[in-house]
Parts: sequence; structure tokens; C-alpha cells
Amino acid sequence: MMRKRLIIVAGGICLILMWAFFPAYTQPTAPKTIKIGAIYDITGPIASTGERFGWGLKKGLEAINKDGGIYVKEFDKKIPVQLVEADHTASVDKAVLQAEYVNQQEVVALIATTAFLPGGAAVAQKYGLPCFMTLSNNKTPYEIGYKYLFSNFPKTDDNARTFIALLNSFPKEQRPTTIALFEGMHDIGVEYAKFGEREAIATGYKVVRVKFEWFAKDMSAAILEAKRAGAEAVFGIMHTPVAILLVKQMKELDYSPKAVSIDMGPTNPIAWGTLGKDGDYIYCTLQFSKGLEWPGAKEFVAIHRAERPKEGDYFEHAAAGYASIQVVSDAINRAGSVKREKIRDALAATDMMTIVGPTKFRPDGTMEISHSTIVQYQGGVQTIVFPEKRREKAPIYPMPKWKER
Repeated sequence: MMRKRLIIVAGGICLILMWAFFPAYTQPTAPKTIKIGAIYDITGPIASTGERFGWGLKKGLEAINKDGGIYVKEFDKKIPVQLVEADHTASVDKAVLQAEYVNQQEVVALIATTAFLPGGAAVAQKYGLPCFMTLSNNKTPYEIGYKYLFSNFPKTDDNARTFIALLNSFPKEQRPTTIALFEGMHDIGVEYAKFGEREAIATGYKVVRVKFEWFAKDMSAAILEAKRAGAEAVFGIMHTPVAILLVKQMKELDYSPKAVSIDMGPTNPIAWGTLGKDGDYIYCTLQFSKGLEWPGAKEFVAIHRAERPKEGDYFEHAAAGYASIQVVSDAINRAGSVKREKIRDALAATDMMTIVGPTKFRPDGTMEISHSTIVQYQGGVQTIVFPEKRREKAPIYPMPKWKER
């Protein structure tokens, strides 16, 4: 009996000694801030785009930090977010250098725009850095198989498919037979023509690919080529000055197709307004419009109008910035960690609503979307006309001939 008691006592002493030498579990030390990289056009030829994007990004960040930051389960607390900004100046080469720089700043994720692709995506892949891309329609980088690249911005194939769907929504006898694909000599311009041709031919349309210099000073040769081909619809992408030039010279050359869809250029209603009535009836795709009723959109429009009254209804780039931080912060929260791999996996599983609409990614990292939002200028106002479920007004089709306006 005595021996049994001694064994029990000895065992108890051993357990006490074991606990004494094993450190008690402690909560991991939380970082003071969560660093998120942001590489965009702070200076350079499209710095105005970057300024709007940056404003929206910081407004989104302000809302998150006002609430204490992002809750991270690993540390059981909210942690403020810190932006690490870098300027790619719309240069693909500089974007690569800035991606290398931002990676060294211990960021857990990256938000990037425009010229960051294609080179920047390779850097993100190399370092396992989750990258959220916006304000870029490029599809090709997502066909390479990058594991860390995601985007909520409609791609060239999405926009081509949507434009063809718009044409197919008109009575069959009124549809065009031939579409002129205005192919700017730039990777995005070539992509638009490539996917536009694929979607058009698959639906029974004829196409003519009309080439032009990306920063063209004269569009007359391209317009006359489309006119000679009998093209009754136009589809392409171009910078605002080139898009404005296109419309002016279409009028001068009396080229009146039934439908003209130009992406990028007409998204700026302020610049487009310089065309006056000549700017009406043109279509373009938008990610965000005041007519969209996604959660938080009305509040965002109110803040934008209060703080940026001179910009009127030009919300596109600022909204993209705000939505970007919504998506990335949500992924960090669901990851419950600041480890890159876990954040990457959480991004891939994203299924949420932002101010620009529902966000969910395909296996290639692009956003699941049936149709982009198409607006048409009616009375100088960007008006949602497609898809029908988001429509503010019916599209005006065919476009009135110049001589009849």
C-alpha cells in the first residue's frame, strides 16, 4: 500500500516538473499593421486614372481602419491596415521593378492596376504574393496558369461576348451583318479584335479587322476601310483622345453604323462631354455606374459627389479602388492569418458582394460574370442599357445617321 502511494506521489511530482519545463501556450505576437501593397499610376501619362483609383482605395482603407482594422483569428484581434504604395507610371518595365520592391516590404497581398500586367504577375508568382488586379481588361495573363493572380475587372472576352449579346437582343432583321473590329496596335487592342472576332463568327456575323496606331492622330483611313467593307457595327477599345477623334472623323466622313461600342475612351463623361450631342448613342462597358444598386453603392456615390463635385458622375476608377480593398481585406479576414498562402487560398474562394457587384473567381482567377454592364450615352448621360435586368432605359438602336440628327 505504501509503495502504491509512493508511486502516485512520484508520478505527480513528475507531472509538475514536466509542466514547469514546458512553456505555456501564448498567443502569437500580432504585427502592428497588416501591410498591403498597391502599385498603380501615381505619375505618368494616365496619372489622372491613378489619382481617382488611389482616392477610392484610401476611402476603402479609411472605412476599414475606422472600425479598428481587419479581424485576424490567428491573433484574435483587429489589426489596422497599412498601404505600401509604388508608382509604375504606366510602364510595364517599371511595374516589374516596383513589384520586386513592394515584395521586399513584407506585404501580405498586393493590389495593382493597368500596366502591372503582364510582367508584374510573374513577380507575384515567383514570390507567392497574392495579387488582386483591377482596371485591366487583359485576358492573356490568366491563360498562363498563374496561381496568385485574381481580378474582378471584366476581361476582353467578357466584353466581346456582351457586345454580341447586345446585338443579338435586337430584332433579327435589324441586326448588322458585318462588324468592324477596330484593332489598336497594342496588346489589349489585339485582344479585343481576337475575342471580338471569335464571338462574332460563332454567332454568324462577318467581321473585318481594321488596324490603327494606339495613339493615332488620324483615324480616317481606318474609318474608310470599315465603311468600304459595309460594316454596320463597330467594336474596339481606345484611349479617350483617340475615341473622341474617331467620332469626330466618323461624322466628317459620314460613316453611320447601326451600333458603335468603344471601351475605355468613353468611360470619362467629362471628356466625352466635349463632343456635345455628337457623343450620344455610343456604347461602352462600365464596372460601376450610379444606376447600379449594389450594397454600399449609393453611399459611395454620395461620398464621391461630396468630396469630388467637379467629377460629376465619373465614378469608375475610384469605385475600382474601393472595391479592391473590400475584396483583399475580406480574404485576409477569412484566411484568419497574414500568411500569404492562406490569403491566396481565401482569395480563390471569394464569394462576396462589393460596391461594384458580386465577386467570385473562376479557376483561372478571372471573375465569374455572365455579361458586363453596357451603358449608352443618351442625352449626354451614361445610361445602363444592357443586360436587361440592370437596364435604366432601352438602347437607342439603330444609331441615327449623322445627316438625320
